[in-house]
Amino acid sequence: MKKLIPLAILALTLSACGGGGNGGGDSGPLSADVAVIAARAPDYSSGAISLVNTDAPYAGQNNLNASTSDISVRSGGDHYFRLEKFDTNQISRYEAATPGAATWTYSTQDATDTGDSNPYDLIIASPTKAYLLRYGSAKMWIVNPSATTEAAFKTGEIDLSGYDTFDGIPEMAGGIIRGGRLYVVMQRLENFSATKTGYVAVFDVATDAEITTGAAGAALKGVELTVRNPANIAATPDGDLLVFATGAYNSTTFAPLYDGGIERIDSTTFAKTLILDDGTPAAHPYGQITNMAIVDNGRGYFIGSTGFAGNQTVYRFNPGAASTPVAVTGLTAGLYGALAVSPSGQLFVGLDNSAAPGVAIAGFSGGTETIITPRVDTVLTPINIDFVVVDAQ
Repeated sequence: MKKLIPLAILALTLSACGGGGNGGGDSGPLSADVAVIAARAPDYSSGAISLVNTDAPYAGQNNLNASTSDISVRSGGDHYFRLEKFDTNQISRYEAATPGAATWTYSTQDATDTGDSNPYDLIIASPTKAYLLRYGSAKMWIVNPSATTEAAFKTGEIDLSGYDTFDGIPEMAGGIIRGGRLYVVMQRLENFSATKTGYVAVFDVATDAEITTGAAGAALKGVELTVRNPANIAATPDGDLLVFATGAYNSTTFAPLYDGGIERIDSTTFAKTLILDDGTPAAHPYGQITNMAIVDNGRGYFIGSTGFAGNQTVYRFNPGAASTPVAVTGLTAGLYGALAVSPSGQLFVGLDNSAAPGVAIAGFSGGTETIITPRVDTVLTPINIDFVVVDAQ
């Protein structure tokens, strides 16, 4: 649903796309939907935000809100949040009226935290309630994203330490709210190694109580995945969940073990189905699954990576059942990272190319994809993409 912004908002004139849009540091109010893109320097020395229109001519403005490189963005509808992760540990809110200036910036650290909280994502339940996933902590925060003071920002917390017997930090990596439930993906690493399968904890958003997904009396109430190193979760329009996992690495050679893939969870029974197996070290036709985006019940996309230096391919797959993925013409054997579907159903693909960073935009018609624009310049390398949705006045 589109949300309104104040009538006083004026039109934003963005720089032309393609090879332009390189100026930055300031931005006028938004009058149209945009992709908000967290981006980093090729050498990881810095980061910034890019804004790209979701309609032709796909104008873009870059280098907004300079920061460190370890950042991500999350849309709140007609506003967005920037999460500054490891070693910065703070979150900022930006309005459609002032997308280049923070409304507020709050710390994600508790006084009792002994390490970096490393905020990974903000899962929004309502204008006044959200869940802050803290990758470096055992405790997920319940927050008020509309709080006007830092003291009013944190309203509660949920302890997830029971999911990790190694150090009590379960590495909460992603989440989503569907049907009044919060689903939180946890990697459960040991010294950065995925030695155990991942888990998905489920909570009632109204009460924040954890829901038992398996047998009564089980040690853990969540859904144990069959894959390792899960990275994030998405949902189909019919309400089921899909988790993609990159898998573990050999502790000596660092070669992929191919114990990841895409797993579907029935939101009613919590039954699991591995709809895409990433293979074995000897046979892995798609490589590791490094990102995923869902369009509808029958169409989604993932990035398969067989290595570095141009070995990523974007595939179309069926989220509803096991099927043979199809490589997307024009998005094969390249450098791809971020992946997201716009409100109008277009696929935005981050170009992870230090010489020519940006986003490619693809449409879908007649059973096949069409590259609408091969590159909108973002100056820096895209990390993740979300969409700010506004109504022009």
